[in-house]
Amino acid sequence: MAENEAEVQEEEVEEEGSSKDQPEDQPPCEEGAPGWVVTFGDMMSLLLTFFILLLSFATMDKIKYKVLSGSIQTAFGVQEVTPTFTRPQASKVIAKEFSMEFNSQNMLDGMKKIEERESVRTPSGRVDIEVFEDYRGIVLSVGESHMFEAGRADLRPAIWPFLDDVLNLAVTNKAQIQVEAHTDSSPIKTAKFPSNDHLSADRAVSVIRYFRGVREDIPGHRFEAVAAGKSRPRFPNMTDAGRKKNRRVELIFHQAPKMYIYKRGGSGPSK
Repeated sequence: MAENEAEVQEEEVEEEGSSKDQPEDQPPCEEGAPGWVVTFGDMMSLLLTFFILLLSFATMDKIKYKVLSGSIQTAFGVQEVTPTFTRPQASKVIAKEFSMEFNSQNMLDGMKKIEERESVRTPSGRVDIEVFEDYRGIVLSVGESHMFEAGRADLRPAIWPFLDDVLNLAVTNKAQIQVEAHTDSSPIKTAKFPSNDHLSADRAVSVIRYFRGVREDIPGHRFEAVAAGKSRPRFPNMTDAGRKKNRRVELIFHQAPKMYIYKRGGSGPSK
């Protein structure tokens, strides 16, 4: 009997202890996550989306970037934006997209591809075109017969697609374009061209005139015409083969010089 009474007392003590640990006025625990967790999750999702968007800019298209930037400004309530441009100094992919520097290796590789395309366009597959690099920059040498008729300065229409490809590549690489027209040592004296210098000058200007007609948005200071005449032969003028190779037009692409702005009414350049 004594043992039974002791067990009953122990059970009563346990019941009293459990009732003290769990007061009757405590509200029941609700199921699910608290409200702040939902807000925190939304914020993390937005941050993740934002950084994914930044990562996608690493391989962006300039036009798509402008469209996306406009959408982002609208989404964040940007009412007025003052346009500013800071030239990037890093060598990242985004900086390269906006780089204003002339890239000679890209220009050289691109010109070689254009030369290959011109060989395909030419019915015979043989073109008098040479691409190389020297102290002047990237040089594209085109034979006279590929661009002009003998003794004339009018561009052949067949050369127009080739010149279009060359111009587009030069514009993409921010290149300064110098056109040097060369002749052989054989004298010329016609009503229109009293000398080889006159012929080479007219040919150089014809190429630049075509370029500016195709892309009117390119400023004139990006082009230079050089009437080399017979003064810069690459081969001896003693043979017909040498004279033929000397009759050429060289398109030279290099880094554009530092720009100077002339004040209206002033006598010199101001930086």
